[in-house]
Amino acid sequence: MKMLPSVVVPGHPDFEELNRIRDGIFAIAGGNTEIQDAFPQAVRDAIDFVLDPIRTGRTEIRELDNVEKTFVGLKIEHYVRDILGAPKGIRDLVIGSRDVDIKNTLDNSWMIPPETYRDEGPCLVINSKEDESRCWMGVILARESYLNAPNRDGKRGVKSGAVENVLWLVEGAGYPPSVWRAFDMAAFRELRKVQPGTARAAEFFRQNLEKPVPREVVEALLFDQDDPMKRLRKNQGARGVLGPEGIALLSDTFGNGVLQELDRGKLPPRTFMAIAPRNDRERKTLMQIGAIEE
Repeated sequence: MKMLPSVVVPGHPDFEELNRIRDGIFAIAGGNTEIQDAFPQAVRDAIDFVLDPIRTGRTEIRELDNVEKTFVGLKIEHYVRDILGAPKGIRDLVIGSRDVDIKNTLDNSWMIPPETYRDEGPCLVINSKEDESRCWMGVILARESYLNAPNRDGKRGVKSGAVENVLWLVEGAGYPPSVWRAFDMAAFRELRKVQPGTARAAEFFRQNLEKPVPREVVEALLFDQDDPMKRLRKNQGARGVLGPEGIALLSDTFGNGVLQELDRGKLPPRTFMAIAPRNDRERKTLMQIGAIEE
């Protein structure tokens, strides 16, 4: 389903009611900025929760079955309810004096139940497109003219052309792509069996040279270690193992300047990367900071 720009502006028959609901949502959530920040991350977290990459090795929604895709929607709804902190009423949320349904889709139509469309009630609708890492959240009234014919369960989908009658709160916001897509998850799960932890960490970075590695990946790799970050240090850690091999293990706090000097870019916070020098100049630079040895 294509997400269309909203035509709900002053003068539109739904504007006053939907705008009141939107303002009510912003008020209880702490404002527009808070929603723009929290909602995209909630989508990412919900998808990863169901994918469960560490245990299953899956990193993409297409690897889920239909039941699991339903779980993604439910988890997004739960996270949104937590973000808003709104009470549950007859429907999913109470915003001001209105009961509001939450409906989520992973790119199909939102399915509106009879108890909502009978009264042309409001719905908080959510859409996420994993292939684009973009998400939408808005409010719409379940008007007869906006809906398709009922299915066997009596639910009615929103017509593709009626999407323009959604008043958007979040429109096409980017959310973080899965950090796990960059890694061979079968190899990752095998490495989690390796002991001791320092050897495990060193082998992981050998296998993933030049790849930014978020701290959460390191913590998942070293899940059984009391102090996972200790396994990356120079003394009795992966840096001490890799340095003599000519591999530098750098981080955003130890090495961003050098990485930029070596045309590797800048690492985001809480991220690590192992690199091997590509020429004598790089080798000399990494030796000067003690990242590698002769």
